[in-house]
Parts: sequence; structure tokens; C-alpha cells
Amino acid sequence: MKKMLVLCLSTLLFMGAAIVPASFAAENSKFGVTRTQIKGFDNWAWKDPLSPATITCPGGELVVDPSVGPYCSDSTTGRLHFRDGAAWTCMTANDPRMTGVGLYTSNGNFDADSTGSVWGTWTIVPTEDCDKDGFYPEELVMTATSFWHGTWSGQRQFYIVNGFNTLISELKIVGKGVGGDLDGLHFNGMEWIETYTPSPVPYEFLPQELGLFDEPEAEFIGTIKE
Repeated sequence: MKKMLVLCLSTLLFMGAAIVPASFAAENSKFGVTRTQIKGFDNWAWKDPLSPATITCPGGELVVDPSVGPYCSDSTTGRLHFRDGAAWTCMTANDPRMTGVGLYTSNGNFDADSTGSVWGTWTIVPTEDCDKDGFYPEELVMTATSFWHGTWSGQRQFYIVNGFNTLISELKIVGKGVGGDLDGLHFNGMEWIETYTPSPVPYEFLPQELGLFDEPEAEFIGTIKE
């Protein structure tokens, strides 16, 4: 069951790797610029969330249903807008510079089937010590002198995968390093997030029989340019 559910995301990652520019293909140096290919996973924290988004329903009324999450009722369009959500995650990549505690803000404009434009900011504080099942490492993040910071944007779309309603977000990620060994570095990449509920939630909140507990919600690829 687990393999069936993650098949679509793995396929998208393979396709993305196949179509990325040559600068993504391998570590290389040309004209004094080094490019390093990055591939990794994004595993959302779930026990200690940061800040829920502010949700509004243009032309409707917000309803929060514990079984399906927030939705808009009494609306002719079903549109749902959310702003300024904040959460944290554990990033694991093939390069220690992109492995650590991740933070992101999230915004979006969803239509009636929970698809639409999404955007926000992201930060990664490199560290080998990240526990998605634990508490938010606030001191580590607040005292960090070297980190990544950037923006992300893309679209969330609806698919039926192996009979399951699946929502996949395809995101463009850009950012740069700040301080220490990261200062002056640039990152460009793509991320694919696969969720199964109208309001995105960590897999730990899904029925355990799906076999997704502890599985990462997203995969990403990209290039560090230095």
C-alpha cells in the first residue's frame, strides 16, 4: 500500500531530474563557478506546530471540521484563502549544507477542490540534530549565524493515484546562503509535496493502515551554485 501511494511522487521526482537543466546534472566547475546537485527529502514535524494560517472564505463562511479540516460553506465558489502559516520540518539531503531544521511560511488561494496557487518563504539551519517527533529547536534556530533563506511558489493540483484522491504541489524554490560557509551561495530547485487531505497535514495524522507514518511528505532537487 505504501509503495502504491508514493509511486506518483517518485515518478514526478524522476521526471523532474530528467528535465532539469544541465547545471543540475552533476557537480562541475566552469569559469570559476561550482555547481553541486542536491537531492533530498522534507519530513514535516507534527507534535509541536508553530503557527496556524489565518483562513478566510471569500463569499462564504469558514467551517472547521475535525474529520476533514477547514472548508468554506454557504459559498457559490468554495474558495478558501490562507495566509501567514508557519511550520517546521526536518530536511535530509545528500549534502550536509542542505540537511537540518527547515522553517517555512505558507500562503495560498484554493478553489473548491483544494487546488490553486501557493507561495511562501523558507529557511534551513544546517544541523545533524533534527527530530521531527520532538519539540521545535527554537534556541538552535534563533542563535544560528549560518543558514539558507529564500522563497517558494507553485501550484497545488488534484490527481487520482491508485484510487486515492491525491493533491500534489509542484514548487519552484530559490534562495541564498547567509553567514559562515554558506555566505554568498545560491540555491535553485524544485519540490514536490504529496498530500491526501484538503488541508495539508503531516502523514502522522493519517490512518496508520496507509503505511505512511514517518515517510517524508516531500522530495526536492536543485543546485547549489558557489
